[in-house]
Amino acid sequence: MYMRFVRLILAREKIAEFREFYDSRVIPALQATDGCLFASLLQTTDKDDESVSLTLWTSEEAAVAYESSGLYDELLDASDKYFAEVSEWRAHLTGDPNPPAKRLQDPEVEAFPVEIAALAGTMDGQAPPRLYVRLVALRVEAGRFQDLRERYNAEIVPALLATPGCRAVFLAEGFHTLSRALSVTIWDSEEHAVRYEMSGAFDQMIGRISEFFSGLYQWKLSLTPSREGSPISGQDVKVVGYRVVTGRRMLA
Repeated sequence: MYMRFVRLILAREKIAEFREFYDSRVIPALQATDGCLFASLLQTTDKDDESVSLTLWTSEEAAVAYESSGLYDELLDASDKYFAEVSEWRAHLTGDPNPPAKRLQDPEVEAFPVEIAALAGTMDGQAPPRLYVRLVALRVEAGRFQDLRERYNAEIVPALLATPGCRAVFLAEGFHTLSRALSVTIWDSEEHAVRYEMSGAFDQMIGRISEFFSGLYQWKLSLTPSREGSPISGQDVKVVGYRVVTGRRMLA
């Protein structure tokens, strides 16, 4: 299984239109694409113009085939009118009073092989309107990823699936290096995820796997919703949350 994130910066006045476009154009296109298991549009909890397209694939080969087929570029081109323009600040930098009519930020893409996938019940059909996605990214001590995966599967997955509101659990490894791990959980609502964290259960679970961490700190994903580039504490595990705007599980 393979997980793919595309981070999008939208023009604020086009946000609602893009959500309709994603629901009516992107999801049907992915439904007709071999190997696509799930597609959803996520919105960051703190910046309404930052969104992430999350797709789940049967394999890396299926995701690569989709991108190389030209369909990804076709959908990206059709999305251009919804993206934030960068021509204005580039004009100020270059001193050119007549910049190109439209210059866009290229979406940032992150992809991860999924090592563990577990569902609580089914996720058939369209995603509930309040569904919430929670990401925790960690740096793992060299040579300890296999140990982390075994502990995560044996202890963390059952505990999470037994938590009220937790719908799905994934553990993905860094694409370029095994020293990176990404834990992804899907919840019935943001309130369920917040309740889980405030109960102290999250800290307890981190304690169960902390021996595998390199310095117990989070590495910063390019999809992390932050523009300030502030340093990440060496003692904290930062959590990134997204509300699911729309999503659908594809038919097998």
